[in-house]
Amino acid sequence: METGTIIVVLVALAVVALAGGITIAARSLLLPILRTNRLRKHFGTEYDHAVQDHGDTSAAESDLSARLRRRQDTALRELTAQERTGHADAWDAIQQVFVDDPGRAVRDARALVDTIMADLGYPDPSPEEGFERRLRDLSADHPAAVADVRRARETGSPPDRPHTEHLREVLVAHRGLVEALLGGPGLAARRQEKEPEGGR
Repeated sequence: METGTIIVVLVALAVVALAGGITIAARSLLLPILRTNRLRKHFGTEYDHAVQDHGDTSAAESDLSARLRRRQDTALRELTAQERTGHADAWDAIQQVFVDDPGRAVRDARALVDTIMADLGYPDPSPEEGFERRLRDLSADHPAAVADVRRARETGSPPDRPHTEHLREVLVAHRGLVEALLGGPGLAARRQEKEPEGGR
């Protein structure tokens, strides 16, 4: 082989190796940024909650990715019209209970979320995980509604604000979860659909 040919082959190999090195370096730099952006966009403020909860971005992103994988492995089913109506009626009853017993209404709202999730096919959490696991599972499909529940629960009841007002905010946040699970806002619209013409 001639010296010129050897030099051309060596230069070509060096260019290929350099291009491969640049590609590997770009991927190692870009993939984490793309992953972070994808998770932030999907989870919204739930992303920030996970980072705060874990105290570490990498651990939070592993948790959020695991939530998405868990959701992909869960086969959900559609609710029947009768189930949707039943759950909407249950929500109406919960709101009426709030007037006399706000604490019970919030507990009942949480139980209704559990019931709807079970009807849809979400896996049951272990007793140790409880409602927090429910929120993590729901965050894969309904991150905004989960963020509202977290925000309402975390605001607490400051001394200058009635405890009942705090419970009302928690109940309203749970309504968002119920609406999300039933297919979007409009519990009132569903009630009107099932009423005979002429209204109430």
